[in-house]
Amino acid sequence: MGIASQLAKNTKVTILGDFLPGDAMDQRYVSQWAGAIWLGVHDSTPWEQEMQLNSFSELWRIAERHPESGIRQIEMTEIMDNGDPAKVWYQGKVPGFRFLSPSELPKGAKFGMVFQTVVITPPTFLPWFRQHLEKQGVKFQRTYVKSLRDLRGMGHDVLINATGFGAMKLLDVEEKRITPVRQQNIRLRKDGYNRCYIRRGPDGYYSTAFARGDGTIYMGGIKTLGEIDFASYEDQRKKVSLASFRGLKLSTYQIKFQILQRQHDNQPDVFPSPNPLDYDIITDHVGVFPVIERQNGGVRVEKQVLHGQKVIHAYGQEAGGFTFSFGLGQQVSKYVQEYLTELPKPAETPIPSKL
Repeated sequence: MGIASQLAKNTKVTILGDFLPGDAMDQRYVSQWAGAIWLGVHDSTPWEQEMQLNSFSELWRIAERHPESGIRQIEMTEIMDNGDPAKVWYQGKVPGFRFLSPSELPKGAKFGMVFQTVVITPPTFLPWFRQHLEKQGVKFQRTYVKSLRDLRGMGHDVLINATGFGAMKLLDVEEKRITPVRQQNIRLRKDGYNRCYIRRGPDGYYSTAFARGDGTIYMGGIKTLGEIDFASYEDQRKKVSLASFRGLKLSTYQIKFQILQRQHDNQPDVFPSPNPLDYDIITDHVGVFPVIERQNGGVRVEKQVLHGQKVIHAYGQEAGGFTFSFGLGQQVSKYVQEYLTELPKPAETPIPSKL
């Protein structure tokens, strides 16, 4: 939808999908389960940075003009246990950015920063945005697509492949570079919490607590690579954390405890206990997201003529579906215009032979 919103106003757009905004919560519909904030992706290329900042501008604007959208402006605290503060590319580019003083850092942190950002409540935003686009003439059609070849008869000028995980299964794409990233989190209610917090460290450590506009907190988390598994391990089916590499098996209670322990360590003023029984936990929250890692090329936004169709591929953004959304859409829009304004190839004219 972010792409559709950035196309020229005179463009007729149809969005095809097996799942559509407004559907009941389903873990195969990745966007519904996202952490859904804007957070600059470290180690981004200048091109990727531009897309992220363009997306930030649009998300910020929607939050200001449409509070009913499920997007709200909020302060973010970002703590880093490793890395180089000089390489934080979004310093000075987002509102209220400043580095934390040493006295403000938790134990073990190398550096940190605070800035203004946005947080999104996906179950609110997705149907709201669909209605917004439908008013502009965008059509939505439920369709299961096995291959891009199957869409040749739909009468389109340009086909945009923004299928995410679907790119792995499309018979004429079969993207091999996507790495599934599985995140197990919890959602809970707690009065008085009104900020976003993330801490990242070595060996995949991360701890988050994002206050959404619906009064819930999205708290993470346990992160594993290469795993497409939506179970929340209620019956201790198998391990789900980095601890698994040491052969540990964690119950759902232990996972909740680990998630809350991290936030208790990082924000003890807000979360005074690591015990899940001390909180109003709504649900376990498992999301699996498709990523093309940096060493494999990073986000894919490129043109390809396939089966006679003018295709634009747009997927694989690392740790930032919403962070890239509108900016990626602007890049796709440029490619659409390039396709639509291409001159026809001239017929080859034989060179006359010399007399």
